[in-house]
Amino acid sequence: MTMIGLRHPAVDAALSTAATLLGMEVVFIGVLSESTFTFARVVGDWPGLDEGMSSDRADSFCHRMLAGAPSHTFEAVTDEAYMAAPIRRQLGIASYVGVPIRDTDGRVIGTLCGLDRDRVPVAAAAIGVLRELATILAIHMSDDLQNAVIRRTPEGWQVGDETTDDLLSAMVLADLLAGELVRPPRPARPTGTPDELTQLKATVGQLEHALAARITIEQAIGVLAERRRLTPRAAFELLRRVSRSAGLRIHDVSRLVVASATEPTELPPGLQ
Repeated sequence: MTMIGLRHPAVDAALSTAATLLGMEVVFIGVLSESTFTFARVVGDWPGLDEGMSSDRADSFCHRMLAGAPSHTFEAVTDEAYMAAPIRRQLGIASYVGVPIRDTDGRVIGTLCGLDRDRVPVAAAAIGVLRELATILAIHMSDDLQNAVIRRTPEGWQVGDETTDDLLSAMVLADLLAGELVRPPRPARPTGTPDELTQLKATVGQLEHALAARITIEQAIGVLAERRRLTPRAAFELLRRVSRSAGLRIHDVSRLVVASATEPTELPPGLQ
């Protein structure tokens, strides 16, 4: 398997969403070979834990999780499934949560995880969200999935071969989330159970805003695609590039583009 796309906006969005949801010190994407484990992407700060750091696969929490250990523990020091892991002693890990990232054949191609040195309970609903984020990440971690799309269904996020419009829609949403879901400063650890409801409400609010903004952006993509004879993907890249060079939000530029389809409107340089 060739690892590609780990710097894609969709990957940033998934990691930012996971960090906001969990409130843990570190959220990461792990990659496992037959003999090694690597912290491929890391969000957060932890002394002694650096992006790209590798160890023996058998020493990692993720190896144990994939072998059948619980997806979450906040008592790693005494948890029989994790207490003997060398990485626990090396980093002082108290809490861990992890889910597999699988390709369309069900093969494990990585893990999406969180770590903390304090006791951090994680609700089953939050682990369910992590599994959905892992499905999004799978698209950018496997050659087999580069032409696939992601879509929301009653059963959750699905990977399939529907249309390029679906993939573009996912890219627009991921780009919005990557810019809006900013990981907040680490709060003081409460003595009781973290207020997960507050965290979830904040995340849902950001998602709802991004979904509303996506509609306008997709309309602007349609206007530019027809006006300039571009593919939808090329129109999106043009819209994003002009927005960044002008120092404007892509949503605000998109509203100007949509307005220009029906009335005279001054557009940023590069879109006139």
